[in-house]
Amino acid sequence: MNKEKINNNFLARWISGELSSKELEEFKKTEDYLVYKKINDASERLSISEYDVENEFKKVQKKINSKKQTKIVKLIPTIFYKVAASAIILLGILYFFNKPTTYATSYGEKINITLPDNSIVHLNSNSEVTFDDKSWNKNRIIKLMGEGFFEVEKGSNFIVETSTGTVEVLGTKFTVLSQEDYLEVQCYEGKVRVNSDDKQTILNPTNAYRNVNSNSELWNFTNPNPTWLFGETTFTNTPIKQVIKALEDEFEIKFSNQNIDMTKRFTGSFAHSDINIALKTVFVPMDISFTFKGENSVVLVNSK
Repeated sequence: MNKEKINNNFLARWISGELSSKELEEFKKTEDYLVYKKINDASERLSISEYDVENEFKKVQKKINSKKQTKIVKLIPTIFYKVAASAIILLGILYFFNKPTTYATSYGEKINITLPDNSIVHLNSNSEVTFDDKSWNKNRIIKLMGEGFFEVEKGSNFIVETSTGTVEVLGTKFTVLSQEDYLEVQCYEGKVRVNSDDKQTILNPTNAYRNVNSNSELWNFTNPNPTWLFGETTFTNTPIKQVIKALEDEFEIKFSNQNIDMTKRFTGSFAHSDINIALKTVFVPMDISFTFKGENSVVLVNSK
């Protein structure tokens, strides 16, 4: 179906259920169908209590009561659905022009993002950032799920929002890792303020912060940059749950961990080049055996 055919009259017929089965099937195959359907669904939920449709309809009936009832019935729906079709197009334009910018990575994928102020975000595997580039000069706010390394240009405050806290900086380099009930921040340059559980923590270069199930931890590190930028993920006394999540995100696998001690912690690293070597590097020192069950599933069992 050509896009030229999807005009106001066509959308009005679609909304009123007047399309033929063939037209409807062709419309469903277009790239635009899901977009218009979402907008139409949203428009149906809009509140329009200010306009009394029933009362206005009665007024129209009184004014044109000399005409045939069939024409009256036809007149109102046609006008209504054409207006609705126009509203859908308008809502679609507003939706696309006001939609925030989102970048996401898949398993084992890493990308670099240049923000409107030339700050850079290095996004780790299976992660996502969202920001509004239209209001960036006033509100430099990024929402993060997963892990990112931020190289921030000097200027106004830069804020990273996560589900477990916020990180505020001013011209610096730092990493943020946000998972369920877990927040980890490492400061590489400048100064970072972490707000989590109604507490503030200031980090200077080589300082690191972790919040695990509302328990805060601090430590120092020596690496000049995040090692995952160069094909290796490093941990310092990290809960095994987060180590497993990092392996899943990097290699697109799932673990069965019911038969291991989840209170264990791991210090060390694994390379991204080979999954078998990575699993041995992590689990052998922890006395945990692993067995592949299918191509993308691994069963973990305590060795002792």
